[in-house]
Amino acid sequence: MILCIDIGNTNVVMGLFDNDRLIGQARFATSNLKTADECGLRAYHLVQMHHPENKVEVDGVAICSVSPYLTPRMAKMSRVYLKCEPVIVSSELDLGISVMLRNPQEVGADRLANAVAALNIYEDNCIVIDLGTATTFDLVSRSGEYLGGAIAPGIEAASSSLTHKAAQLFSVEIAPPNQCIGKSTEEALKSGIFWGQVEMINGMIIRIEQEFKQDCKIIFTGGYGHMFAEYIDRDAEYNPTLTLLGLKIIYEMLS
Repeated sequence: MILCIDIGNTNVVMGLFDNDRLIGQARFATSNLKTADECGLRAYHLVQMHHPENKVEVDGVAICSVSPYLTPRMAKMSRVYLKCEPVIVSSELDLGISVMLRNPQEVGADRLANAVAALNIYEDNCIVIDLGTATTFDLVSRSGEYLGGAIAPGIEAASSSLTHKAAQLFSVEIAPPNQCIGKSTEEALKSGIFWGQVEMINGMIIRIEQEFKQDCKIIFTGGYGHMFAEYIDRDAEYNPTLTLLGLKIIYEMLS
């Protein structure tokens, strides 16, 4: 079994693979995991819950992280609790893709994992749109080049910033509104937040493809990916486990 760990700004997602099958997932608030022991208890519980013999037997661990604080604690957890030396994703590893950035070390490990997964699963030019704390756009070519992308405020971050800085505005549910023209402050907020994100995504896809001069397959992932994939102007696929799959592919590639 392989334990794949995606450490984000807001959440940590663990995925347990038995061969090619994702048999279990768990999601925790990043802020709640402060020590290697706390990380270990979470991993131990996930593995025991889904292992048929109820024993902790993990063959390997792969980690991608945007948290410099939590990365060494999760790595220590892997060594102490699971007896595995973890693969920690970075641009310095041979990931089977060429990172075409001026400074490859700048690209987030989660974005690399997404690019590896997209290339290996879809074998096409892909724009990966990951809707989490940030909304990221990543372009990977069918020839295996990670060409870069864009980072925009995530929908929750944008919504929270708006309502905190405007005294007469308030938080609203993030959901597809019934209409664009709001008839109340609440409806106007819902419309602007949701449809504004949709049109930002539409516009970014157009600009990226114009610059790239080729059409791309559009892949959504991340916590809000399912909500937006069906509302953009292009056919798109939602893959909720793209990052975990990328981690699994990377682990197997390097093993």
